[in-house]
Amino acid sequence: EEPGDEQTKGPEPMLQEVEIVEVATEAQLSEYYARRGDEDSVLVKARQLLRTHQLLMKLVDVEYTMDRKKLFFYFTSEQRIDFRAYVRDLAKEFRIRIEMRQIGVRDEAKTVRGLSPCGRACCCSYWLHRFTPICIRMVKEQNLALNPTKISGICGRLMCCMAYEHPTYSELWKSL
Repeated sequence: EEPGDEQTKGPEPMLQEVEIVEVATEAQLSEYYARRGDEDSVLVKARQLLRTHQLLMKLVDVEYTMDRKKLFFYFTSEQRIDFRAYVRDLAKEFRIRIEMRQIGVRDEAKTVRGLSPCGRACCCSYWLHRFTPICIRMVKEQNLALNPTKISGICGRLMCCMAYEHPTYSELWKSL
């Protein structure tokens, strides 16, 4: 392997190459901001509808497709949920195709864009594009206290920066 070809445990590389297709026009930018504004009002209305269904799920985000022919609803839930009646009501309310996508707590933190315990924006919402596996061994190798409140992010999982700093600490320990 080449030095820059680091891999996660899955098939995805740690860094992703992005290709810019074109620079957005003023019309495309104004359409984007209009769509984002509409998504905010859709989310509020969808949460009101959710209360009437009394489902054990949390709506995190909503997103229109570029052509506005479909709405994606992102939600978190501890268990499986039968939300067919809820989806029917959403389709009636917004008169559009609806797709529900369950996301994890780390994805929720990324979407919400909160502040990390260090006081900066969460790495996942600011610059981190992929979630890499993080284990308690990484925390131990960095000689950090195993205090859950100090090593957990706002998502309740081990902080992403543990994986980010782990290679540096591994190299330092080899030379000591």
